[in-house]
Amino acid sequence: MEGLSVALLGQTPELPPSPGAELVIYLLARPGWRSREELEQRIPELDRALELVRASRYGPYLEEADGRYQLRAESDVLAYWQDAYRDWPKTAERYGELAPGFASAIPEFQDWLEAERREVLHALWGTAVGKANALLDQGAGDAALALVAGAEAAYPLEPASALDLADFYWRARRPADTARVIEAVLEAIPEKYRGRARLNLAAARLRAGDEELALAELRALEAEGGELGVWAGVHRGSHAVLAGDAELALRLAEEAFAAAEEATDGELAIAALMLKGEALTALGRPKEATHALGEALGIHEVMGRSFSPVVLALLAEAHAAWGYPDKARELAEKAFKEARAQRDPYAASRALWALHRATGEAGYAEMARREAAEAGHAPWLRRLEELGEA
Repeated sequence: MEGLSVALLGQTPELPPSPGAELVIYLLARPGWRSREELEQRIPELDRALELVRASRYGPYLEEADGRYQLRAESDVLAYWQDAYRDWPKTAERYGELAPGFASAIPEFQDWLEAERREVLHALWGTAVGKANALLDQGAGDAALALVAGAEAAYPLEPASALDLADFYWRARRPADTARVIEAVLEAIPEKYRGRARLNLAAARLRAGDEELALAELRALEAEGGELGVWAGVHRGSHAVLAGDAELALRLAEEAFAAAEEATDGELAIAALMLKGEALTALGRPKEATHALGEALGIHEVMGRSFSPVVLALLAEAHAAWGYPDKARELAEKAFKEARAQRDPYAASRALWALHRATGEAGYAEMARREAAEAGHAPWLRRLEELGEA
């Protein structure tokens, strides 16, 4: 006897009464042999469920052997998982909620069903965002944005997929969209991940120019303490130096570096030293700035990382302010080349501004402003405009 072919995504097939219905859905969604122990975790009244399935149209296709069970049936769920994370058009074509409209009075099964529905939806978004990120890597930004815009219009979001989408929008230099997507699911994010999401939301709002809300959230995270509180201080310091309060930025940088030393956290140490170098340059202390930024490059080497183009650009600006324009130009050109290779317009803007400081050529300043606009970095663009008017 040949097996059944049953559609389970986007529709609910004819089912036996509960708990037989739950058993059919589970075996169709999880093809292959399933142990009695596994099934009883989802359907405690398994013997009753088996009795109802045997009496239904699925009975001839139910196979039992050595305490294991399977339906000799195919469903679109298996084909969906074979496509998922690889083929966006096929994944999107097959997607539908798992057994839509079906709800179980069995708590264990209903919990599994809701989790499985989220996984199916997350796979759809994972494929879409993966394809969009690949398009970004190829330089096809408009196509990438069109893909995710279409997906947003057609499919719902859940926390995990929303955070993947937010990461994409951040890479695509769309901070307002990054903030919008995180905000839409923030309260639904599990508590252990919510703090990181709050930090990312504040960072996105800062970059988008929604500074009042962002700074309030960063202060709240700082007050809560811990690693996230230190990172919140780094973000607030980065904004402070662009807003003209380099003294505050320097204090926050030194606090962050002390925390990084205590925790042996290389990433945090680099971020703190970058902020310290930028603040010291703004305060007219470029020699000290070069030492701080040189230390940041040293940590890059210890960690086996290539030099950040932003660190190189900040170092170039410090050398220009210290009176070494040739060294500044060399570093800025290296930073710009690396920023271009990484498709990072913010780093490119910082490098171009350093070139302007090293050479005095107005064209570099104008190019820096264009790259800042492309990066969607509102505070940095505003600072460049202020410096251009000075």
